[in-house]
Amino acid sequence: MKVFSSPMVLPYFAVSLSSKLILNDVTYRIMTEKVLELARVQSGFLGTEYAAGEMDLLITYWQTKESAEAWLNHDMQRRILSIGENFWYEEYSLKLFEVKSDMSFKNSNQALHASRFPRIVTKRGVLTILNESQAPLLYDYVNQEKTFLSPWEPQRSEAYYSLETCQLRVREMRRDFLEDKGVVFCFLSPNEDRMLAYSNYSNIIRGVFQACNLGYSLRESEQGKGIMNEVLSAGLEYIHKELHIDRIQASYMPRNAKSAAVLKKLGFDKEGIARDYLKINGRWEDHILTALVLR
Repeated sequence: MKVFSSPMVLPYFAVSLSSKLILNDVTYRIMTEKVLELARVQSGFLGTEYAAGEMDLLITYWQTKESAEAWLNHDMQRRILSIGENFWYEEYSLKLFEVKSDMSFKNSNQALHASRFPRIVTKRGVLTILNESQAPLLYDYVNQEKTFLSPWEPQRSEAYYSLETCQLRVREMRRDFLEDKGVVFCFLSPNEDRMLAYSNYSNIIRGVFQACNLGYSLRESEQGKGIMNEVLSAGLEYIHKELHIDRIQASYMPRNAKSAAVLKKLGFDKEGIARDYLKINGRWEDHILTALVLR
């Protein structure tokens, strides 16, 4: 999402929806994208800004007061707000206002922004946090490996495999990184046109714990080549040295011998067994609990 600025067409108008959510689920996020798609094809549309956090803020900008009012009172907008009152919103406020002044700044050094997101070149590829233009790589990965990965993952709805959901996931990956909640490293081919593996360092906890959880997957065609070890070795080094996480926890089902071997090679120690720990592919599964402690 970009910062909107249009100082050459002053004054212009804006419709702002600020909200606090009871439930922020995939359906809500897809609904938000649909609202933005609808706004973009309306007469007089200029641009939009969206921010999600403790309070969500969705602003659309319009050339004239009439076009802003038309959007404010659009049947679909009102219908979605009505649905949201029953499912998503704790409270919201919908406003129309006039923009009379617009002062903006944009750093010309684009590499400075890109550097906030790690990009690690390894022997056989690139470990990175995807940007929005790379969402199709994630889409291809989850769909092409659907059959292979399904025995090891939670049951997914069909919406999970859509490009829209992949785009939402990429935005969340980037937001979670900036908010210090997690790091999703995707491993791309050397020319960055194909996604080979996925690793997720999630639930980062600071303070006295300094820990996170690790999950990962690899294309069927890349099994047995040592790629997962390469991916996780580089990711773990970054997580420890750059983010100062010194306890990384991972779990695997007892029958997953490949995952057990990967973690053992990386130095993870077994810490116990959790009965009926995670619901995988529709059934509760025991998991071996492991951790890599770097303190």
